Amino acid sequence: MDGEAIQREISEMDKRLALLEQKVDQIDRNVCNINNSLSKILWIVGGGFIASIVAWIVGGGLGQ
Repeated sequence: MDGEAIQREISEMDKRLALLEQKVDQIDRNVCNINNSLSKILWIVGGGFIASIVAWIVGGGLGQ
């Protein structure tokens, strides 16, 4: 390989590296968004369980 071919190969590798870095950044943002959504869902589900337990206790609990 001559010097020009090596430079072209290096240029192509730089382009691929930049593209991969962009993809990794996008995947990182997607994972963060999924994590935030799951966290909100778990808070809602947990709040529902707590609310149902409180309603059960206020309604008499085991004393019925």
